[in-house]
Amino acid sequence: MNILSCDTSTEFMHLCLARLEEGKKPFFEKQVLTSGNQHSELLVVRILSLCERNNMQFKDLDLLVCTSGPGSFTGLRIAMSTLKGISLGSHIPMVSIPTLQAYQACNRSESHAILAVIDAKKKRFYAALFKDGVQLSPELDLEVGQIESLLAPYPDALLVGNDAALLATKLSKPYRFDEISHLNLSLVLCTLGKEKFERFGADDLDNGPLYVRKSDAEIALQQTISSLEETHD
Repeated sequence: MNILSCDTSTEFMHLCLARLEEGKKPFFEKQVLTSGNQHSELLVVRILSLCERNNMQFKDLDLLVCTSGPGSFTGLRIAMSTLKGISLGSHIPMVSIPTLQAYQACNRSESHAILAVIDAKKKRFYAALFKDGVQLSPELDLEVGQIESLLAPYPDALLVGNDAALLATKLSKPYRFDEISHLNLSLVLCTLGKEKFERFGADDLDNGPLYVRKSDAEIALQQTISSLEETHD
């Protein structure tokens, strides 16, 4: 199965083109780059370059995989809408994987609890707690103090994800963190995507990103509505 995966939910862009077949050694090429606000300009260019370098066209792909969130509002939409466009145009099935679930899957050998985290800005983090591959908490939008309360029963927990090291510097107690495993995110997405597709089939193309927090635009709109209602009262 030829699989293309991508993630642009943070300032990092993760891309992978993989061939995964039972009984055969997997082939893959993955890329990780910091593209920040240039995801929209670089993603399609990088995908085309990756396929061309491996003598592959869209019609040769069997599955597309991206993250579903949480993460950057704009970043999540860029990856998902790009792959949806390829899916519709080339009739390739597509699946999405929760971002924090993918991060924890990069550390499947870890025996202790795992807290997967993404910097949510505004002194907050998106986080989810896992143990032995089982998700113990929903995807959460937390302040540092709330994260410490979540971690209290798990003093040996491992922090993972792009921003694990950043969170570790803000906690009052020392926790182990992994700065490297997220570099395998795109390859892990290929594996998780294949497993999900074989069990459940393709996602409904109407599915959108998972937003744990309202966007700034939604908050501003709600404030405007509330202000107008108070004025009329």
